[in-house]
This record gives sequence, C-alpha cells and structure tokens, in this order.
Amino acid sequence: MLAEMNRWTVAALLGVSLLLGGCKEETAKVGEAAPTLAVYDLQGNQASLAQWQGKYVYLNFWASNCGGCLVEMPTLEKLSKDFHDSIVVVGINTDRGDFNVEALLNDLNVTFPNVKDQLAITQERYQVIGTPTAFLIGPDGKLLAQYVGMMKEPQLAAIFERTRGVQP
Repeated sequence: MLAEMNRWTVAALLGVSLLLGGCKEETAKVGEAAPTLAVYDLQGNQASLAQWQGKYVYLNFWASNCGGCLVEMPTLEKLSKDFHDSIVVVGINTDRGDFNVEALLNDLNVTFPNVKDQLAITQERYQVIGTPTAFLIGPDGKLLAQYVGMMKEPQLAAIFERTRGVQP
C-alpha cells in the first residue's frame, strides 16, 4: 500500500514538474512587458491585463492582515474614481485559503477591480515579497515603475498624475 502511494506521489510530482517546465518563466523588469497575471476575479473568472489594455494599470498587491494595505484602500478608491479616464486600479489579494475578500472590500466601500492570487504565481512573477507592493503599467503593457511599502495620498496622487502626462 505504501509503495503504491509513493509511486503515485512520484508520478504526480513528475507530471507537475513537466507541466511547470513547459511554462514560460516571467519576471517583472521595469521597461519590459509586464508579466502575465495568473489570477481570478471574485466570481472565479480568470482575469488578464488585456482587460484594461489602452489604459495605465496600477497593480496593487495587498493582504487582509496588512495594516498599510488597508490604510491605502480609501485613497486608492478615491483616486480610481478621480482618474478613471486614464488609469484603472487593480487590487491583487494575496491571502491564501477561503478568506472572504468581497466582504472586506464591501466594508471598505472599495469598487475598483480586485482579483485573487491564491497560488502566488503572480506574486512570484512580480517578485513581491511583502505588501503593499504596487506596479504602474503603461497603456502599451510595459512596466513603468515599482512601489514598495505604504504610500500616503500625495505620493499616490503624484503617480496617478503621471497617467495624464503630468510629471510630478
């Protein structure tokens, strides 16, 4: 019985290794194309950067246990409305398991798009080691900047102003 389980475990690991070995390894580098997202929206549908093509995208990696992330949310909500013509804010939740992201976002009155990265594939591609971490992606899909740590409204507003051609 144990030998049979070990064979199945080895076979499964080999299968996963072969599957992952065929995947293109992507890493975030400013000035290059933004890595592909491996995320799902809160309804369980796969999401991609192509959904927001032609606009700037502010990818914001966050977690429910990150105080700085939660402090930024109202400012990001406000800016997402004020700059809706030039930029879309996309929250990428990094919580594992069955955490109810939708309930927390409703409590915070957050309406900008949010997706889940439960398998941490997108975090790995973007080399996120802590939250909040954010990336600005241009309308052409190139990664323009990376921001690590909590930012206050003036800092965030300056980033968003860039999307209207105003250099801070």
